[in-house]
Amino acid sequence: MIPIVIFREIDDLLAHVQVAGRTHNGDFYSCNLAHARGEGFARTSKCTRTLFYIAAIIENEAFDFSINNAPYQATRSCTLFFTSPFHLFDFSQKAPAKGYCFFFTEPFIQQAYPNGRFHQDFSFFWENECFHFISKEQADILLQLGERIHAEFEKNGAWSDNIIADYLHILLIESKRLITPKGSIQDHSADYHLLQQFYKLIKGSYPIIKSVEAAAGILSVTPARLWLATKRITGETPSEIINRRVLTEAQHLLLHSTLTVSEISFYLDFKEKSHFTRFFKNLTGVPPVDYIKQFKKPPTE
Repeated sequence: MIPIVIFREIDDLLAHVQVAGRTHNGDFYSCNLAHARGEGFARTSKCTRTLFYIAAIIENEAFDFSINNAPYQATRSCTLFFTSPFHLFDFSQKAPAKGYCFFFTEPFIQQAYPNGRFHQDFSFFWENECFHFISKEQADILLQLGERIHAEFEKNGAWSDNIIADYLHILLIESKRLITPKGSIQDHSADYHLLQQFYKLIKGSYPIIKSVEAAAGILSVTPARLWLATKRITGETPSEIINRRVLTEAQHLLLHSTLTVSEISFYLDFKEKSHFTRFFKNLTGVPPVDYIKQFKKPPTE
């Protein structure tokens, strides 16, 4: 079996969670969550990844999410939620929801952001922390933008895609302004740009790129140049960042798939099961078998 369900197309995910609507052109979908009250969303598979982006403004405690193996977390009143191809997630709906949810591909947002700075300017899409809790007054601004985006999506008229992309761009800028700590310094250096490109490559590539040399080659820099940039900004080496990415994948597979340790080691491109066991124990302090015994819950009926 394929241990992780990967949705390459937005419409495939919408069908999977039993949403009746579909995209117009395959690259954007807007959902008014209040209109989905009657049917709600079906639960996702335990190991779900999308190769597109999700941004949501949720007004109530309607959903439980698990992101990258973290414990389930409930949305609250006025929750911002962002996911990217980096994230593995599972969710369930426990109450009628209010707010808006937008699904979009990278080419779609590039209409409003043609300079290629999307990943650099909106790095929160690639962080482990997907939830941001804001005040009602702050949420009202985003909900107004969400209403305009959704109305334009339903209109589906001439230039609607351009208008939606522009509104979405403004919504992301407003979100960034709300969730960025006051007094934080924005780094626009070449090192920071390289780091963001490295994060995009490592967190978004599938299968996972495990070689620093391979990553540096794709980014057209030397391994030494990549090492200096990541070390200066994060304090971590490229290898450490890659290892955390592999570990996240391994933990999710161990907890949420039916694959054996040997099958997971093969799936993650380790030459031997012993290599995978050593890698996992070095980072977590326990071998994979003990990790399963300690954290894997028995299946529920």
